[in-house]
Amino acid sequence: MSKLSFALNILVLPFTFHSIQAQPGETKTGTATISGRVTLKGEPARGVEVILVTEIRWSANAPRARTDENGRFLFTNVAAGSYSIFAVAPGYVSPWETHSVADGVKVENVDLKIKRGGVIAGRISDSRGRPVIEEAITLKKLDKPQDYSSTNRTDDRGVYRIYGLPEGRYLVSVGYASSERITSSRAFYPRVFYPNASRESEAKVIEVSEGSEATDVDITVSDPKETRDVSGRVVDADTGQPVEGVSIEVLSGDGLPIDGPGKSESGPNGAFRFFGLLPGKYTLFTESRFNGFVGDPVIFDLSESDATGIELKVRRGAASISGIVVIEGTNDSKVLARLSQVSLYATIILAAPKMGERVEMPTVQVNADGSFRMDGLPAGKARIWRWSRSDDLTIARIERNGAPTGERIEIAAGEQVTGVRVVFLHGSLTLRGEMKVVGGTLPADCRGYVTALRTDQNAKYSQSAWSDARGQFVIENLASGEYEITVSARCPDPEIGQRFPSVKKRVFVGGDNQQPVTFVVDLSRKEGDK
Repeated sequence: MSKLSFALNILVLPFTFHSIQAQPGETKTGTATISGRVTLKGEPARGVEVILVTEIRWSANAPRARTDENGRFLFTNVAAGSYSIFAVAPGYVSPWETHSVADGVKVENVDLKIKRGGVIAGRISDSRGRPVIEEAITLKKLDKPQDYSSTNRTDDRGVYRIYGLPEGRYLVSVGYASSERITSSRAFYPRVFYPNASRESEAKVIEVSEGSEATDVDITVSDPKETRDVSGRVVDADTGQPVEGVSIEVLSGDGLPIDGPGKSESGPNGAFRFFGLLPGKYTLFTESRFNGFVGDPVIFDLSESDATGIELKVRRGAASISGIVVIEGTNDSKVLARLSQVSLYATIILAAPKMGERVEMPTVQVNADGSFRMDGLPAGKARIWRWSRSDDLTIARIERNGAPTGERIEIAAGEQVTGVRVVFLHGSLTLRGEMKVVGGTLPADCRGYVTALRTDQNAKYSQSAWSDARGQFVIENLASGEYEITVSARCPDPEIGQRFPSVKKRVFVGGDNQQPVTFVVDLSRKEGDK
């Protein structure tokens, strides 16, 4: 077989970046290298682009390499960290290889075996047989629905063609479900599944295999319906004055979030407006995020017409939390001086009026002397979090008047909570290790997950990492101390992951020359066996 060459275009792979959020930013450099080979049916694939992304996010300037005549690729100057590696070729499916990389290490023989993807194609027409143009096609993968989404649309003939699909079982639909989302236009088509079924349970499953083509997957939609608008204003419940900058969210009638632009902010004179809602019942409520206001939810019905003149009454909480932030685990003056770069925020489980609802309060800057104060808090149970760009500073515990508080601080309406001490740990140490699997084979879509929990803290101070394809892992930013290290399997299907045993070991982390640790996961044993 001759060597293969592919024209590359990242935009034609709608399923490639389904779970990665594109982020700008600079790519760090280091001293590690990653090399490997891309093949198709055992033969080298020439001219294929390979992309290296961090496990946290995909960056627009993520490192890329192109395979040579022998299908080989090489990444140099790779910084220490965890990465995913995959190939990009139109119409083909690439596996994701995950690897933990340390400084100066050469990761070799990364084998990416690409396959030709499947195709689903068809035509969308209305009740009169006319083509439905520029309509979104929804593709749902039944075996891993959380992993796949589609933004394909019909062309001027009403025709669509979705290619590069991984093997699996799919449902195809067009249009919108009632009370499900906000549309961008005044008219919409009610959702229809192939072949012309109004309910998902009646839909026909499309089987996709390597290189398969399912054509004539045609759907006929019913007559379009009109969307609705809702408008009103936000006012202070005590003064009746309009309130600007309050976050507002629309939920469906059963209290679930809806797709589309379901959030907004009140403008001048407290005004707000949402366009293009599908007919049905909804709930409007205000969020405390970035404004500190809490209000009662308002239910409204758009079944027959638009809703106007809605009034959302809000109140700002009168409680506060104040105290001091300290950094333990270091005497480095440069680290201690970074207190003023740290911000804190609180999430609060409300006591009223939306009992049990969790809201997020605005961030507050820690002062140079370590003091802080959070105002405008509603009654409830507050948990304090760090907002910082430094991964080496982590909240270890929170105290009040010298006693541990646990995860949350109880706040009564209008209470001024003082004497709070937020203790940060500075971690600059690294623990490396390996997970060896015996007595069986871990499923290909399962991965090792490693957690380091410090045992000498009153709160759960921990760091974690994924193991790579070789079972190796790197846990960074640990403070000196004793840790309980737990290795377990994480799978897309939680029930499968629970069948595999977890392994625990206590390790003292105390220096830069920390010895690697090895965990043996025996799949022939069941969880709880002696």
